[in-house]
Amino acid sequence: MSQFDVIVIGCGAVGSAAVLHLAKAGRRVLGIDRFQPPHRFGSTHGETRITRAAIGEGVDYTPLAQRSHAIWRELERETGARLFAQCGCLFIPSRDGGEVHGVSSAQFFANIETAARLHGVDGETLSSERLRADYPAFATTAGDRAFLDREGGYLLVEDCVRAELAVAARHGATLLAGRRVTSFRRAADGLTVTMDDGTTASATALIVTTGPWITELIAPLRRRVHVTRQVLYWFELLSHPERFGPDTPVFIWDVTGRERAASDIYGFPWLGSPDNGVKIANEVMTGAADPDHVTREVTAEEVAATYETYVHPFLPDLGPRCLRSEVCLYTNASGGRFIIDRDPGDADVIYASACSGHGFKHSPAVGEALAAMAQGETPRVDLSDFTLGRLPAAGPA
Repeated sequence: MSQFDVIVIGCGAVGSAAVLHLAKAGRRVLGIDRFQPPHRFGSTHGETRITRAAIGEGVDYTPLAQRSHAIWRELERETGARLFAQCGCLFIPSRDGGEVHGVSSAQFFANIETAARLHGVDGETLSSERLRADYPAFATTAGDRAFLDREGGYLLVEDCVRAELAVAARHGATLLAGRRVTSFRRAADGLTVTMDDGTTASATALIVTTGPWITELIAPLRRRVHVTRQVLYWFELLSHPERFGPDTPVFIWDVTGRERAASDIYGFPWLGSPDNGVKIANEVMTGAADPDHVTREVTAEEVAATYETYVHPFLPDLGPRCLRSEVCLYTNASGGRFIIDRDPGDADVIYASACSGHGFKHSPAVGEALAAMAQGETPRVDLSDFTLGRLPAAGPA
């Protein structure tokens, strides 16, 4: 049996960041993942993820985002890799009572403006006329407005995880892929984890960041989170490629109530590959998915319905042909919140379900905070708003 200071179970967005920070702090750290990260079975794949600084889900997220941006830049300098494209992020709220990540569209917009003001985020509110003049790719109408967060952009998601784990390994981290942790227990020499092949390892502290599988090991979350299936699409670019160039902001547009739409859509610049298309998705927050048995094939019917409802009415330069698609998973808590806490049965077991569809952008700072907690230190970003006790009482069944 191997002995470590900290074991991290799950090396996706948050787990790989925690492994990185622990390794750079000189700790003996073991990262375990049931697959070979980065992989396409959880929430951390699909080429890109949006990042923003003025956070509509709540002003308390903005320090996490700003710290994360600093960590990404530091990692870019350390590796020479391009990870963060700061092209800006455009948010267009619904005029018809929509909701984004558990927050009403109107409140989301107000939170963005408040976060920008309180935390000095470089951004501005755009009038309907300015929005239509500057961003003709979007079929907005009179009365629409937007907020442009110039500190936002996109992250190259697989490259980010790959870079974190590579640097962690250079600093002495041990990485174990293709193993599933089936249980953990308190033992005389600390906490012992058992894997599906019977292998065991022990550590003083344990961090659990297993995404959609988190309820397998963290019992208090079994009725507090639920998993949903999400589909990412890359639609062909038929006309005006300059409208989707590399300097085009990523966007979140709550189109609830328009045409037949019932959610927001989000998307990215065209990354220039003729066989890749423009990445677009709408978010489905209802239903429940089993991460081990979720349907990972995307049907022609899904593609057609998404194009007709969420793409063609709002992004007329995109055509109906889908050049690529991927399925990913959200692990959702009530109110779209994060959950970051210690296990009530053992304070040396720390867990994070920092997703709810908006987690990747914050993952470096959350991982840094988890690493501090595992070492008995105070995190540099306040996490008190994200404990299980602060979660709205009406969690999903």
